[in-house]
Amino acid sequence: MRKSVKTAVVAGTAVAVTAVAGAAYAAWVASGTGTAAAKATTAQALTTENVTVVGDLYPGADGDATLTIHNPNNYPVKVTTVTGTGITVTTTGGSCAPANVSFANQAGLQLNVPKGESKTFTLSKVVHMVADAEDGCQGATFTVAVTLAGVSAAA
Repeated sequence: MRKSVKTAVVAGTAVAVTAVAGAAYAAWVASGTGTAAAKATTAQALTTENVTVVGDLYPGADGDATLTIHNPNNYPVKVTTVTGTGITVTTTGGSCAPANVSFANQAGLQLNVPKGESKTFTLSKVVHMVADAEDGCQGATFTVAVTLAGVSAAA
């Protein structure tokens, strides 16, 4: 009789331990379904200030150009292309056609502009004055309009 009581106590203990373990497992398991949503921002256009020639141009010369790029976006941008879209000439009494100066389009650039900031870059030897430029180009100021292309540089 003693053996059966001992067997019953062991069996009862085993059942109790299994029940507690099962209850603990059930307390930690949870499941469910649902949805989440997020909205992406819309990219804002980069802007530039005047593209200016560094140093003086003369017939047959190439010049560097500086441009300041402003990034109004909330993420950094890498400008990869700068394309000239037109040249305006301001003279002091003479005549100088815009065709006397050209801008060499730039591709494959890595101009990084931090989010919400402006940064100035120098493009080497991108402005050229033709060898037979008119006399009226002496003292003229040339302004180059450009368009920019780039991509997000977010990490």
